[in-house]
Amino acid sequence: MTSGPPEPYIGPRPFRRAESALFHGRPVEARRLKDMWLSERVVVLHGPAAVGKTSLLHAGVLPLLENEPHALVLPVGRLIHQPTWPLAHASGPGGYRFTLVSSWTPAGQTPDPGQPVGSALQSIVEATPRRRVLAAIDHLEELFTAFPARLAERERLVGELAEAMRDLPLNLLLVVRDDQLATLSGYEGLLGPQPFTYVRLEGLDRAAAVAAVTGPLSGSGRRYAAGVAEQLVDRLRTTSYTDRLGESVELVSERVSPFELQIACAALWASLESTDDTITAEQLARFGDLAGILAAYFDRTVHDVGVETGVAEAELRAWIETTFITERGTRGTAYRGLTQTGDMPNAVVDALVARHILTEEQRARSLWYQLGQERLVEAVRTANRAFHGPLVGGDRRERSPADFRAAAEAALGEGNFVSARRFADVAADRFLEAGDDRQFANLLTFKAEVARVEGDLESAKETLTAARSQFESQQDTLATVRVLTALAEVCLSMGRPDEAVDLGRQAVSRMPGDVASRTVLAHALWRAGSPADAEATYNDALDLDRDAPRALYGRGRVRISLRNYRGALADLDRALSLGLPRAEEDQARQSRQEALTALNPPRET
Repeated sequence: MTSGPPEPYIGPRPFRRAESALFHGRPVEARRLKDMWLSERVVVLHGPAAVGKTSLLHAGVLPLLENEPHALVLPVGRLIHQPTWPLAHASGPGGYRFTLVSSWTPAGQTPDPGQPVGSALQSIVEATPRRRVLAAIDHLEELFTAFPARLAERERLVGELAEAMRDLPLNLLLVVRDDQLATLSGYEGLLGPQPFTYVRLEGLDRAAAVAAVTGPLSGSGRRYAAGVAEQLVDRLRTTSYTDRLGESVELVSERVSPFELQIACAALWASLESTDDTITAEQLARFGDLAGILAAYFDRTVHDVGVETGVAEAELRAWIETTFITERGTRGTAYRGLTQTGDMPNAVVDALVARHILTEEQRARSLWYQLGQERLVEAVRTANRAFHGPLVGGDRRERSPADFRAAAEAALGEGNFVSARRFADVAADRFLEAGDDRQFANLLTFKAEVARVEGDLESAKETLTAARSQFESQQDTLATVRVLTALAEVCLSMGRPDEAVDLGRQAVSRMPGDVASRTVLAHALWRAGSPADAEATYNDALDLDRDAPRALYGRGRVRISLRNYRGALADLDRALSLGLPRAEEDQARQSRQEALTALNPPRET
């Protein structure tokens, strides 16, 4: 099948803020939730799993608040990093707090793990003249389900949130699954004198589901034939039930799951030929049952990623299942290192993210990955059982070096730096004993990241330099380039742009076709006071990949300094449409507003 128009359906993951143009079917719910968040102190958005709560917040509500003049909207908060193989049962005292405040903290700043929530919020909002602070916590059920033994830490966090509510003009939006709603309700009196405002999100009704099916095709050059979108929605509303006597009946629901709709639409879109401009009833008829679609989607993805990256399919399946599904049957997460995530090259992770099997999230200034939806847990297991391939790697519960590395990553995600260093040291020693020099070098880059998040930049630089020596002795060019770019970024944080320029040039000379190293070099040139050279270097990076969002974002900011405001707007809009990490998205929106203001200065009254 040849390539066709860009995919309008996101597949099995929540919508991002930059994908609001593809988000259809929830305009009433988005406006209602926005108005309630602005007017009520605590709003609780609840509903069943995979009903679209996260998507409504990011792609529905946040865009409506973009130009709200009287409110400061903080980035969406999260509470925990849940490791796949937890060894560090004794968490630091501020794990929940650190992760939450890290989510809310502006780009380029690292929160103090010991600082209470109210104090951290005060430092974030003190410079704004706006009257209201809007803060959201997504997946609040993690507070009650991920580490049930950490009751004292949970109570302390709720107490600090209550204190922040008393001291600050703070409006909270809490997003939680239905199954934990009763537990949350028990804290209603503690968080404030006013009762919570509850908003329940249900599946899409028939009209909304049709809008969600047809709306994303606007501008794609394709359309549904008359009645076909309605047929697809009716199929999604219909399930078969077989009783104990073997008699089957069809049940028709009033609602459609947004998750199931996205899976079905993405699979239908993928089946089209590049020349198809009308989706017909005959094409719809090729579909099987929804559960089979999800497992088949995973099968196709694993095969394609295996061919693309050269990793054996059986090994890839085993890695996904052992890394991203916990012993309890829940989604686990993994930390992205400079060259590897878990035991896989980052190219594998990037390919799985692009195909919506994995989703990424920024926590504690690092990237973490998990399955895009909870339903993928069963799909992965079902597909792997049917594959009959051997599980490579065996049982990882024997506290291998990789287990200690996973525990170190989990501790970093919780802000427990002491445990992160301790487990990383054990893992490094174990890898050395096993003669695995490559994994030892990767552990050095992880230890440098811990030091960097802590703010110990000298230690981070020293450890990265040791990792560079290791990778150079192994003649690993890609890893060496990644370490050089990380060293350049550390030098920028230390206020040494000239040194960063030198490191960036070394990285580019080793791998001229690497977009990431050229992007870091361009940023270093800008910080060193050479905006014209920085723009030229960004141009080189974009010649290699015209859709590199970080290069577009960087060139947009440089063009503002060169007073090319229209060019800056074009770059920043393109970067935002492609998707940026949370911190850079916030800065890109601020830079965009700066360019707009320069083009249209306010009139004097």
